[in-house]
Amino acid sequence: MDSRHSTGYVRLLKTNRPFRHLWYGQVVSELGDWLNSIAIYTLVLQLSGTGTAMASAMMAKLLPIFFVSPLAGVLIDRMDRKVIMIASDILRFVVVLGFLLVNDADDLWLLYTLAVVEIALAGFFEPARSAIIPALTPREDLVTANALSGSTWSVMLAVGAALGGVLVSWFGIKTAFVIDAFTFLLSAWFIARIQRPEEALKKEKTERSPSSGFNTLIEGMRYLISQPMIFVLALMKSGLAVAGGVMTLIPLYANKMFTSASAISMAIGAMYSARGLGAALGPILVKKFFGDSTRVLQISILMGFFLGSLSYFLFAQSHSLWSASLSIALATFFGSIIWVFSSALIHLEADNRFLGRVFSTEMALLTLVMGLSNWSAGFAVDTLELTAHQTSMWMAGLFVIPGVLWGGFLLFVNSRFKQGECVGSVCPVEPSDSKIPPTSV
Repeated sequence: MDSRHSTGYVRLLKTNRPFRHLWYGQVVSELGDWLNSIAIYTLVLQLSGTGTAMASAMMAKLLPIFFVSPLAGVLIDRMDRKVIMIASDILRFVVVLGFLLVNDADDLWLLYTLAVVEIALAGFFEPARSAIIPALTPREDLVTANALSGSTWSVMLAVGAALGGVLVSWFGIKTAFVIDAFTFLLSAWFIARIQRPEEALKKEKTERSPSSGFNTLIEGMRYLISQPMIFVLALMKSGLAVAGGVMTLIPLYANKMFTSASAISMAIGAMYSARGLGAALGPILVKKFFGDSTRVLQISILMGFFLGSLSYFLFAQSHSLWSASLSIALATFFGSIIWVFSSALIHLEADNRFLGRVFSTEMALLTLVMGLSNWSAGFAVDTLELTAHQTSMWMAGLFVIPGVLWGGFLLFVNSRFKQGECVGSVCPVEPSDSKIPPTSV
């Protein structure tokens, strides 16, 4: 698809009121999320400071999604996705206020418990948000909508991390928790204002699975197995999460470079902000210069893994805040391409009836791998006595593996297409000038 024909980001927001409210909710919610993250990381460093404690916090913010995702996927495909998002936001408002009760090392159990509950609720919100996008956005605008959502996450990471570092340094950790709590209420208010056309609501109701919860889950598994392209695309973010241990390494890098709590929080904020700035540009620049055809999206994902691996190698060689921040920015520049384009391809290929279960499965596997990656990073530093730089080197090497596997899968699909065969529901098609990317490789 020629990028000239795509709806621009500003135009999409101006003309599509339901998507605009969804986007507003994303902006304020993710801004608060990163304030919360910087506050938690700084608090854990103050109360413990070990790699294991930091990795435990990371796992508490990741692994719950793995366990709730099967239930979340079923509910998202059986209930009103808008209601699920609002309920998740309101409950998270209450949970985040609980972080104000964490005061010393004896309260770490409470911090981990609250983080588990908060992220479990996010396990309902995020797949529902992803699944509702096609109902709010015309098919020809799906790549644009995904690129905008991905870039928004990145910008909020940059702004929220930087703001979090400043707020924690100047006003204290509890201020960040209070602000984060109220962002959930504001997000719920924006989502409540989403109005879908009557036809879209009727279509959504008719597409909801009439089966029991367990059978709905089994239907989703059978659908993924029967659609290898969609199943492999759902694994892309898990490949990206192989390097998720960098979330544990960033605070450890900051703790090594600086001694005061305020300087450490500012350094953590700076490196996380660099993550956001790099991630904000990747999909937008690829789309601008190369377009957003299916072929471009697939090849971009492939290159994202290899160039991302090189970026993590540069991070392993970093010994200053500036070089570390630049390397992180490059890594997330390429990582965001993998994230956004895999989601866009799923939206273009998958049946809307199964989107909740597809995105919940994707998130479950993503958080499982990311949690294991963070635990491995903490284990390597504390038990194997590797330095953060050595751990980063291992991470850079492992990040190549999913790229090699994705490249092999594309070669396999291409060979099947040349023989005129289908892969799942994806079949060879004649070249088209259509604005909608063809469902072929």
